[in-house]
Amino acid sequence: MKWLKWIVGLLGVGYVVLCALLFFTQEVLIFHPRALPADYNFEEGVETTLRTPDGVDLSILEFVHPAAEGAILYLHGNRGSNRRSLYQTRALTDTNYDLYLFDYRGYGKSGGAIESEAQLMADAQLVYDSLAAEYGEDRIILVGYSLGTGMASYLSAHNTPQHCVLVAPYASVTAMKNLWFWAVPDAILKYPLENVANVAAANCPVTVLHGQADDFIPYSMAEELRDAAPDRVRLIGLPETGHRGAILHRQFGQTMAGLLH
Repeated sequence: MKWLKWIVGLLGVGYVVLCALLFFTQEVLIFHPRALPADYNFEEGVETTLRTPDGVDLSILEFVHPAAEGAILYLHGNRGSNRRSLYQTRALTDTNYDLYLFDYRGYGKSGGAIESEAQLMADAQLVYDSLAAEYGEDRIILVGYSLGTGMASYLSAHNTPQHCVLVAPYASVTAMKNLWFWAVPDAILKYPLENVANVAAANCPVTVLHGQADDFIPYSMAEELRDAAPDRVRLIGLPETGHRGAILHRQFGQTMAGLLH
């Protein structure tokens, strides 16, 4: 029996170590920023910064057109920077809406580092507020891709934008954690990013585009978002499309064109 107690004790210690490791390294697991040098030139758009209350400069790349009818705020995924966002939003840079690409802390030319969900959402709200002051909320379309759907859905639940578009969204980061680490308690997560709850509380129509061949975020999570508010959520399935392909799919551009005209 001693050997059995020894094995149980060893497993218990291993479980505690795993939970502690996940708690203290979750920023590394969730966020994969790619910093850009201060002298990096995007060669298109206009670079601006927005300073947070704690003194961090957030990098924003703008595409502003004369007589624009509104603004699109794009919230990118967990990898890269505005350089990648620029590639992902090619279909949106020359429309009748101004386009704003926003780099989170530590991404691109933005300073600081992400330390909490509250901080992440406060930064997104700060950018949103700056656009609302210029355009009015009813002329802002939110577009979130992958990780960015968490911020987009949050903004849609705490404000009154014109529309919210979620591309390759998750039900929540908690649900994503449970796909691989189901035995780890939900309480260790500092970034639950509850998309389902936010979509259910959204103050605008929501359009969801999701690859039906997505092997990273299951298509069933997009269905959960639709079911959270079926009267306000439109789900567009993208056949034979994976996670990264969703934001580059022609249907994304076509869907946005329909919203902008």
